[in-house]
This record gives sequence, structure tokens and C-alpha cells, in this order.
Amino acid sequence: MPGSRLKGPVWAWWVLLWCGLVGTSLYARPPLPVDETRYLSVAWEMWQGNQFLVPHINGVAYSHKPPLLFWLIQFGWWLFGVNAWSARLTAPLFGLGSILLTGLVGRTLWPEDRDMARILPFLLLGMVAWSIYGTTALFDMPVVFFCLMACLGLLQAERGQGMGPWLLVGFAVGSGLLTKGPVVLLYILPPALLAPWWSSRSTVSWHRWYVSLLLVLAGGIILALAWALPAAKAGGPEYAHAILLGQTAGRVIRSFAHERPFFWYALWLPLLFFPWIFWGPVWHGGRRLQLDPAVRFCLSALLPSFFLLSAISGKQVHYLLPLLPVTVLLIARAAGTVPGAISSDLKPVAAVFFAAGIVLLALPHLRLHGGDADMLAFLPPWLGGIPLLAGLAFFRLAPGSIPLLITRVASINVLLLIIVQLAMSPSLYLLYDQTEIGVILRKAEES
Repeated sequence: MPGSRLKGPVWAWWVLLWCGLVGTSLYARPPLPVDETRYLSVAWEMWQGNQFLVPHINGVAYSHKPPLLFWLIQFGWWLFGVNAWSARLTAPLFGLGSILLTGLVGRTLWPEDRDMARILPFLLLGMVAWSIYGTTALFDMPVVFFCLMACLGLLQAERGQGMGPWLLVGFAVGSGLLTKGPVVLLYILPPALLAPWWSSRSTVSWHRWYVSLLLVLAGGIILALAWALPAAKAGGPEYAHAILLGQTAGRVIRSFAHERPFFWYALWLPLLFFPWIFWGPVWHGGRRLQLDPAVRFCLSALLPSFFLLSAISGKQVHYLLPLLPVTVLLIARAAGTVPGAISSDLKPVAAVFFAAGIVLLALPHLRLHGGDADMLAFLPPWLGGIPLLAGLAFFRLAPGSIPLLITRVASINVLLLIIVQLAMSPSLYLLYDQTEIGVILRKAEES
């Protein structure tokens, strides 16, 4: 992005945005059911029962997730005492680390583009889906972190930097398996197997590459089995079958939950990549992209994983989060090829916010029925005014360089999410606060 370099300590601004977003989330909302409350309950039961090998929930062995995130929550409690904030902050910290790793990957792919690493944090924070899920106590941000670690290791290994990068890949594989199981291989294996397609070096021994890959995969699996085998023995036959075979096979062949059609993820792409998918430079620049080794690496980490995830029966939107950093790398490269005159075209983004605001303002006046209709009573009637103001801000946004506009768009979106969470805070605590239930249970245990 020659001639458009950002000035000053840009990192301080995006870190401030991240801190404001995560801090607001911790303050403005309680843990949300079903997932956040379940995972925090598992961590608490492990702590309370001093049982760190086999996770439990309500006294029953919990086989749906490996224990790494639960262990890290325990570590936070060991450091700071049992509290909600450190437990809820554990996963978002991986999101912060993922932003940093995305910058490192971008700098490795395009070392000549000095603005690349500086705008990548804003591109990620500007994605509404990333900023929403990045504040939750879910497993996806740790998975993103370890997948990016593996990508960085693969790029360094391709450049012939010794065995250190391969050890990084092996550690990422093992840690990813301990975070969410074999699904992490769907994100890590495609770029590793397709390395001859994206490599820029003619001196790489591909025989040695694939042998090294097999060795680090074996090392990562051994690292995961160091927990899984003792846990299987301690948890009993049913638990052993679930963690070693049943859960993975069941989710691939026929999902226990969240079963969706093959095309389901494609329907969510506009929302997942919002707002950048509605920004002109992404499309104008995308047509200018050359299929160089760096672009091929990003495509090898994006397209096969998306196809494989679509083929698996169990689908949730947040399963695609590990694909957002490589998508953002392509967006950054595409936008960097566009003249600044086109960069001020944010009217499509403004139109989406205007439409969202109108829908939110109209919802309280619609005659809806069922459980979802009852939930609308908890929405502030003026909530739609917030996206309308955001749309007006995008509509009136002054022209500027590509990096400057990316920074402004990200800042507006983060501010929007902060305001929405503060506006929704009373309703969320009214709906989901577990304090009263906890007091009742404690009195019952003491009586």
C-alpha cells in the first residue's frame, strides 16, 4: 500500500478498541446460555471436585469437549481466586493473541507491505462476527489461535528455518486437539498438504516435508493422547468411547445436534464477512489479485476447510471463525491494490445498517407469536436508532486512504457493539442472571 502508510502508534488504538469491547462485554452482560453457562459450569465442577482429568457436568462425565480451556480457567482461578471475570476473559485473550498472530502471518507472506500488519487488527475487529464471538467464553478463539500458530510454523518451515517451525506446528496440533478435538485438523491439514502448490521455493524436498508433517502430527496426537488415554480409563467405557471415537464419528456422519444442509454456511457468509463484503475495494481489488504464492497459501487454508466443514452434518456459524484471519489477509491484499478514489464508497455498508435499524424499530409493533416473540418485549424500543446512527456515520464518512478508512470503519463498528451491549444490559441481566438461582441453591445445600 505505497503512499498510504499509517502514522503513529496504531497498535495502541486497536488494543484500546479491543479492551473497550471485551471490558464492556464483561460488565454489560452475564454469561449467556446455553454454551457459555455450560462451559463455565464444567470448569466450576472440575474446580469444586478437584477433578482435573475428566470434566464433569451435574456429576456426569462431560465428553463433548477436551479439557484445555477448562484447565486454563482453573489456572486463572489459581492465580486470582475463583471469580467470573478471569474465567470469561480466558477465551477472549486467545482472540487478542490471534490478532497478533494474524499480523505475523501477514508480515511473513508480504514482508514488503509495511501497512499490512498494521491494518489487519482493524480488519478483524471491524468484522462484527469476530468482535461478537471474540468476547465469549467459547472454544473457537483458542482454536483460531492454534490454527494460526500452525500456519505460521508451516510458512517458516517452507522457508527452511530448521526444525523449530515444525515443533511449533506439532505443539499447535496437540494443543488444538486438547481444545476441541480432531476438528482442528480440518483447518491445519489443507495448507500443509497443499504446500507444493503454494510454495515459492524450488529447493524444498517434498519427501522430507511430508515425513516431517507425519512426525509432527504424530507428536501432536501423542500430546493429546497423554490426556485422553488416562481420562478414558478413569471415565469408564462409555466416556472412553465418546472421547476416542463416538463424538467425532457421530458429528461427521450424522450430527447429534445442529444438523444443517451442505449449503447452510454459504447463506451466512454475507453476515460473517460483514462489513467488508459490502465494501467496494474488496471486490475491485479482488479482481486485481494475482495468484502468487502468498495468495495461494491463503486459498489453500480457506477453500478446502470451508468445503470440508460444509460436508460435515453438524454446523454452527462460529465453526467458521478459524477461517476469518486468512480471509482478512486476502481482503487486506485486495484492498491494497485499489486506488484511494474508490475507497470512500461505503454506501452499501450504510444501507445495511439503515435496514437493520428499520427492522429493529418495526419489530415491537409486529404481531408475532411464540417464544421468540415474547423475547422482543425485552428489547429497548429505541434500539434500532443505534444502527441508524451508525449507517449515517458510514454514509457521511469523509474520503481517505484505504488504511485510514479501515481504521475508521473498525472504530465505528466496535463503538456500535459497545453501545448495543450497554443498551441491552438491563434486559440481559433480567433474562439470564443466575445470581438468584445460585443463592437459592446455596441455601438448599446449607440446610
